[in-house]
Amino acid sequence: MSLMPLVMLGGFADAYNKDVERKKQQAADLLLAQQKYLMETGLKKFQAIKASKKESQARVSKAVSFGFDRKAALSLEMSGELDSVITRLTKLREDPDKKISKANVKKMSKAILENVPPEKLAQAMEYALDSGAGEEVTSEKIINAIFSATTPSEVGEAASMIGDMSGESLPSVGPFGLNLVSLTDFRPEKKAQVKKLIEGQLAPLLGHGGSTNQDGNTVYNWTNPMAAGRIINNALEYYSERRSDPFLEVDLADITTDITNKVNSLLLGGATLDQIATQYDFSTNTADFNIEPTSTGNENENNISNTSNVIAPPSFIIDNNIIQTNR
Repeated sequence: MSLMPLVMLGGFADAYNKDVERKKQQAADLLLAQQKYLMETGLKKFQAIKASKKESQARVSKAVSFGFDRKAALSLEMSGELDSVITRLTKLREDPDKKISKANVKKMSKAILENVPPEKLAQAMEYALDSGAGEEVTSEKIINAIFSATTPSEVGEAASMIGDMSGESLPSVGPFGLNLVSLTDFRPEKKAQVKKLIEGQLAPLLGHGGSTNQDGNTVYNWTNPMAAGRIINNALEYYSERRSDPFLEVDLADITTDITNKVNSLLLGGATLDQIATQYDFSTNTADFNIEPTSTGNENENNISNTSNVIAPPSFIIDNNIIQTNR
């Protein structure tokens, strides 16, 4: 063989080898770029999930510090309502004119737990106790998967692992529709304001109008003072119970309207003031109320003092400027 073909063959081989090396370098550069991208995106996502879980745990702990049961706090976190509850409680704690109702916090906790599916609560508790942590994607797993990926399929597997990472820290449940007003303590001065409001709305049904005294207050002419006093007190108790309902679905102003409508309905149905005062529970629908006859004889049917030791309120004077309920 002549020398020329050998020289040409050697040149082709050298060029081929250089091309192979170039492609290897390109593949290595591509793999490095892919690893870098996966590392950045994977760790960023992992840190976001970790931060989200930490924030979730902090909210649960904060709710517990306010008096919530931990399971109830987890349930609120699952519903997405915990943050708004904490915001409300924090504002109450910072307001010198308001106070948190510890009793209603416990009442809300109990009501929440009674409305959470047991399996959802079990999942939440499992996560909170980290009993399922073995299935979590950790930063170590991410790093190992990325740097052990040397083929397109292995790179794809690492990318899938990162893509499958979920930011959900807890299972989810639907919103409870909480009555956040119930978390505010019903202080005596606020209760007095509501009582004035109720008296004013019931006055046309329980009396014959009134007159204004020199202080600008209205003196009501109650038809039956003892019965009127008891009806108003019962109505105020009903208002208090409704106000503390964790799942109240109506505006507070609607409660006083409901009270007035019920008294009016009972009177139109033939009930006496004494019967309403002694027999009617405002939580009962008027259509379901069975009126029991009151004793007659020598007793005055319209004077409850003959059959009860109830003491009439010392005054039936209310301010003309009825104060709206402060939530």
